[in-house]
Amino acid sequence: MSAPDAASGPRPIWDRGDAIDAQMLSFTIGDDPTMDRRLVEHDIRGSLAHARGLVRVGLISGSDLAAIERGLGELLAERRAGLWDVEDGDEDVHSAVERRLIAKVGDPGKKLHTARSRNEQVAVDLRLWLRDAVDSTCALADELGDALREFALRHKDAALPGYTHLRPAMPSTVRDWALAHGRALVDDVASFADVRRRIAECPLGSGAGYGLPVELDRAFVAEELDFDRPAEPVTAVQHGRGRAELSYVTSLEALALDIGKLAADLWIYSSKEFGFVKLPVELTTGSSLMPQKRNPDLIELLRAHGRQVVCDRAALLDVLRDLPSGYHRDFQLIKPPLFRAHDRVAAMLPLCTKLVQRLEFDSEAVARVLADPGLAATARTLEKVRQGVPFREAYREESRAGDS
Repeated sequence: MSAPDAASGPRPIWDRGDAIDAQMLSFTIGDDPTMDRRLVEHDIRGSLAHARGLVRVGLISGSDLAAIERGLGELLAERRAGLWDVEDGDEDVHSAVERRLIAKVGDPGKKLHTARSRNEQVAVDLRLWLRDAVDSTCALADELGDALREFALRHKDAALPGYTHLRPAMPSTVRDWALAHGRALVDDVASFADVRRRIAECPLGSGAGYGLPVELDRAFVAEELDFDRPAEPVTAVQHGRGRAELSYVTSLEALALDIGKLAADLWIYSSKEFGFVKLPVELTTGSSLMPQKRNPDLIELLRAHGRQVVCDRAALLDVLRDLPSGYHRDFQLIKPPLFRAHDRVAAMLPLCTKLVQRLEFDSEAVARVLADPGLAATARTLEKVRQGVPFREAYREESRAGDS
């Protein structure tokens, strides 16, 4: 990535006119221009609310606000039309928006950052992004849960052997198998409540982490952005950076692991040795050498991406580990594992839903396993108990019969 220097490209918004080492600047900017492209609309929304708060306390004029609102509105429309994006020369989304705003409206654009720090700005951007991310992820998880419940209803009378240690154990049903996976998703969706609680407070007005020496209408700004309240104390904003993101990725991890468990079941059930499940041909792949093969690549990658979400959570956790209070540039590295984990699960869920909707169980293959008399051993044992035989004696009798 080429970094701006004194000769070319926009200067950082913190620039004082000193020489800036281009290699150092490139390293510290990192992938932020790419990462921040998904935060543009959130940054503009946060900036609008901040500007409206500034005019309420007399830090900018009504005409300044009108110019800022017009400029940010134009930037938002142009961004949605694909006319601009955060560029490699921009340090981050905040720099990109401010630079373009000043180019549009002049001096009023230079007043937008009054009584605001990038520390709180990125915090509000990420909380706004997380709000949308939680809603979209839960909606996709609900769709998969609905697909599993519909699948259970379609197969409510179908038998299925239950397994322990991957050995036939007791009779069960396709319905109960599908509903178990569906219930796991219900619990996963419920876990996102902690994320919503953590992102309910507005960081704006906390400055670099210790408040500001001016009176701001923080409650008004929080209401403008649909937060429940301003974050208090102000020191909690940077003290807690990354915690909401970690909570979100932790919930994604649980969801991804449950998708992985469903994928593992289908991988086994669809094997030739089991043959319980017929995969839809359009959701399988072929071999470059063996023309007869139809491979469960989708299932295997659902399983593998589930494991990768675990790695993404570990990467995010290690960014936060053992940091003292206050802001640290380490927090910049929250974004890559956060966005990676979100993107993985957002891709996994609709494909998993499509797979469940098109699955077919092979009742004949299932019946061959259900014919094993060992599956009824527990039922026979309990029948003896109902006839008065002590459970342990009935258990031993049945186990000896199984050995014969």
